[in-house]
Amino acid sequence: MKIKRKTLFWKLYPSFLIISFISLLAIVMIALWSFKSFYYQERAIDLEVRAKILTPEFSRLIQSQRYQEIQKKAQKLGDESSTRITIMLPSGKIIGDNKKDPATMDNHKNRPEIAQAILSGKGLSIRYGYTLAIDSMYFAMPIIAQDKIIGIMRTSTPLYTLQNALWSIYYKVSLGFFILIIITAFTSWWMSKALVRPLEIIKTQAQRLAKGDFSSRVELRLNDSLESEELGQAFNEIAIQLNQRIEIILNQRNEQEAVFSSMVEGVIAVDSNENIIRINQAAYNILKISEKNIEGIKLKSVIDNVELHNLILFALQQNTPVGQEIIIHNDLEYEQVLFAQSAPLLDIHKNKCGTLVVFNDITKLKEFELQRKEFVANVSHELRTPLTAIQGLSETLIEFPDLAQDKRAYFIDVIHTHSIRLESIIENLLTLSKIEKETEIDEINLVDESITLALSNAIFLCKDKALKRNINIILNNAEEITFKHNSSLIEQAIINLLNNAIKYSNGNSEIKITVVKQNHDIKISVADKGSGIPEEHLTRLFERFYRVDKARSRQLGGTGLGLSIVKHIALAHRGTVTVSSEIDKGSIFSLILPLEN
Repeated sequence: MKIKRKTLFWKLYPSFLIISFISLLAIVMIALWSFKSFYYQERAIDLEVRAKILTPEFSRLIQSQRYQEIQKKAQKLGDESSTRITIMLPSGKIIGDNKKDPATMDNHKNRPEIAQAILSGKGLSIRYGYTLAIDSMYFAMPIIAQDKIIGIMRTSTPLYTLQNALWSIYYKVSLGFFILIIITAFTSWWMSKALVRPLEIIKTQAQRLAKGDFSSRVELRLNDSLESEELGQAFNEIAIQLNQRIEIILNQRNEQEAVFSSMVEGVIAVDSNENIIRINQAAYNILKISEKNIEGIKLKSVIDNVELHNLILFALQQNTPVGQEIIIHNDLEYEQVLFAQSAPLLDIHKNKCGTLVVFNDITKLKEFELQRKEFVANVSHELRTPLTAIQGLSETLIEFPDLAQDKRAYFIDVIHTHSIRLESIIENLLTLSKIEKETEIDEINLVDESITLALSNAIFLCKDKALKRNINIILNNAEEITFKHNSSLIEQAIINLLNNAIKYSNGNSEIKITVVKQNHDIKISVADKGSGIPEEHLTRLFERFYRVDKARSRQLGGTGLGLSIVKHIALAHRGTVTVSSEIDKGSIFSLILPLEN
């Protein structure tokens, strides 16, 4: 086990500090003891002086046996001098005390200070006083008349008054002690640092140099020692030489790294064992790799894709580049399509040491191609259906001019219906195209106004259609909410949602429109009580020409573009549209728009 060594500073500094602390502590303890002895001595002298001054007064009263007057005198003089005065007979019986009734006090003959006063002429005692139940200092002396002890005078003071005074002194001395300790600690610290500082500077710069910082230099003060200065100069010469040699290598590496990291294509270099040598940020982003610092790890542990591994193995076996499309499954939620090109890596001896894979994410491109194909197919189908009907019926009318009037009227009505449907499809396509174009070039006109106008107009325009099916449109929480929006587009979106709800709601029901503020958004919800939408259709509901029930949709006059228009209107306002549905209970479509656009 490696022993952790102390630094030079922590060898010097504690030694200085301990020596200084012990010296100061000894001085303070001696000073405090001297202060206490001196203070107690002064207080004892004070009690003795007071007793000597008062003794003649009480001597006359004792000789004349005026004990009641003694009690009054003791109370008066004691209160005036802030001293407890006790007068007693030689037998120890108390005849005067300014703090307690003498009649209730015990015999004091055996008190230490009394016994000492009788024997030696004066007595001093510091003890617990049972009469007042506090620690006190007592001084006693005999009252002598005609060479005979006729009484004893005792003066006393509570020790807490002494202790308070001493604590004040202790506090000041202790404060001075701690200030000196702080000053000493700082001085010791400064002296230790001054001795250790040059070595620490050289050590720090050496550690920086070891970590690759070749710009590190030692800068010493003028008052540092000669040995420290020479050592610092030698270190600086070594650092300069290393810096010059490494700088060329770093510049070359940085240039290569800048090119590598700025590439929009993902790049992965692997060795012959499929261990990752290098990977750029674009590869992290394209492959959705969350781990960091994966160099040296097997590629299989990061990307489990057979096609990619086969491509790498093929590139290791061949001397020519290989390219193909690769599909990566991400958590079984969606597929990611990549176009990968792999080429062998050669070392300085032209030997194969691995392979370099460069790939682009073409998932969106594939989706756009698929959507374009589906859109063209859907448009062709949607337009062909009414056109075929119009063409067939018109040819019938031309071929049979003598057709019965009721049949002619029926055919003309069908032609008119299909022409209206054809017009609706074209208008919706133009609307979608216009919204997409204005959104792309940021030409949507947003005005800071209330949402109430758009709601009222939409409800008014859809009311007749709802009444025909005996459906009641209810507006809840119709509060004044003002924000920047395009009123005509929002009105169109609400109309589309209402028309959709009216078409698929049961008769004799109601449609509820709710408008609420939600954090920093406004949420406009349209809830119906229709048959509901199966969950598997919800994710594709806002695609162009997507229908849950194609036959029913066409029968009700739907173009398959209404909800797609709602989605693009929401996107034009930097918002979203959501749907939730339960079978046989109904659906809720919500338009969520930011209040600050």
